[in-house]
Amino acid sequence: MKNALKIFLFVILVTLFYDYIGQMVPQKITYPPKTIEIKAGLSTAEMVEVGEKIMGEKGTCLSCHTVGASKPGRFPDLANIGLNAASRVEGQSALDYLAESLYEPNAFIAEGFLPGMPVINKAPIKLNDQEILTVIAYLQSLGGKPTVTLDTKLKYAGQANASFGPGPEQSNLSPLEKAGSALFANNLCYTCHSIDKPDKLIGPSLYDIGSRQTIEQIKESIMEPDAIIAEGYSAGLMDANLQATGFYTRISDEELQTLIDYLASKRGN
Repeated sequence: MKNALKIFLFVILVTLFYDYIGQMVPQKITYPPKTIEIKAGLSTAEMVEVGEKIMGEKGTCLSCHTVGASKPGRFPDLANIGLNAASRVEGQSALDYLAESLYEPNAFIAEGFLPGMPVINKAPIKLNDQEILTVIAYLQSLGGKPTVTLDTKLKYAGQANASFGPGPEQSNLSPLEKAGSALFANNLCYTCHSIDKPDKLIGPSLYDIGSRQTIEQIKESIMEPDAIIAEGYSAGLMDANLQATGFYTRISDEELQTLIDYLASKRGN
């Protein structure tokens, strides 16, 4: 009886201690990025300032790109991109190159880097055309002279409902393929995984995952990605990405099952 009482008191004391420690540690609350109002008549100089903010906040660009760092991040460093953009693709102007890099980021891949940058006018980032113009203004300012205005017309503008990522025409897809590929795209899975080819990106290809894993294993790979790590890949990266995008709290049970069934249907053919 005495031992049971001692254990009970010990548990109470430990609980109170950790509760006290928890109250002493500063609590950090993370809020979603604030919407930046783009007023009519914004000057090019003002667009540069707005574009810089959007890149660091809503656009999430600086989670993969650096600006003037000695070691680039996952994607190329953007220092002097305003100057270098004109020489990236033969026959393409600096403005066209920057616009294409945002609307169709896999059209040109810088040497030494892998594809995977999300199309930023699609979910979940979904920058509108005016926001993209301000980002271009900021990029032009990095080593060059900004020339765009809010009246600049880009050939990609107005394509917010275009299809995301590679894949067959939507009209030829089954209901599962349509729903699954949309979930795959909207959750930025294309960023790290190829789905229609055996090409390895940052993560392994999933084009034949249905022939390699059971339904239960696929679910575990999504919800507990560090449970089993494929040979040659690093632990922690997928979980960090899913946490950062709010995947675990955003996806419903029905959507998760659709995504699992979609992946299970991928058998390499």
